[in-house]
Amino acid sequence: MRGLSGAVTALILVVASVVIALIVVGFVFNLLNAFGSQGVNAVSPVGPAYIYTKAPPGISVTGTNLVFLNVTINNRGPNVSITSATISGQTVSSNQITVYSSSGSKIGAYIPAGQNPLVIVFSGVTPSTIGSGPINIQLVLANGQTVYVTASVVGPLTTSTSSTSTSSSTPA
Repeated sequence: MRGLSGAVTALILVVASVVIALIVVGFVFNLLNAFGSQGVNAVSPVGPAYIYTKAPPGISVTGTNLVFLNVTINNRGPNVSITSATISGQTVSSNQITVYSSSGSKIGAYIPAGQNPLVIVFSGVTPSTIGSGPINIQLVLANGQTVYVTASVVGPLTTSTSSTSTSSSTPA
């Protein structure tokens, strides 16, 4: 039995090299969304989310018309800024949004990379107009993505005048 000719072997090597080069370019420029870190829906909520009018433990904020969203967010890409949010039809701009870690450390107005339990504070939202059922929240991100969160209401949503808290209960 005869072996492959030199030309056929060279052709196989060229084709294999081109395929490998295309895969490498796909990863580098994130053209393969299924395998890249910035695939479709790179930012998504994980598990249940809750809306409060009183600050959760460790979060110290004062002001009027404050709403606190307690949510775990999985960000499979880099840190991404929140440009605006809509809470039951009320639009909030980025300067009215502050993100805290669940331990109370102020992060800013962005969602950090990785999966993190967060408390997102929205100012300028009239809590009494939100309602008592599940609350629909849209977070518009600087990367063009909109994250949809449905949050359960914890406690009565009345207009808050001061939301400084050192203790709170989390629903089971």
